[in-house]
Amino acid sequence: MEQEVLELKEQMARLSAELKLINAKQPAKLSPAPSPWLSLKEAACLLRFESARALKQRIQNGQIPPDCCQKIPSPSGKRHLYLVNVQRYLKLLN
Repeated sequence: MEQEVLELKEQMARLSAELKLINAKQPAKLSPAPSPWLSLKEAACLLRFESARALKQRIQNGQIPPDCCQKIPSPSGKRHLYLVNVQRYLKLLN
């Protein structure tokens, strides 16, 4: 009986070591990087604009570089979603 217990302990240790080895070989799951594109509301807050509408007017007037903003039309084409890359815009200001 003691012999069986020792064998079981050895098997458990071996299986545990194999499991650790398998887990070490698998790449760690990385969370996807957050998108640098923010909505007008979020971007306006970070860039210290008085409102999202003020930021939108600056974009429409061409005062924000086109590579720092995106204009995505809705399926109907009547409205647009504006996204701003705040990091890129701040780098251009420096």
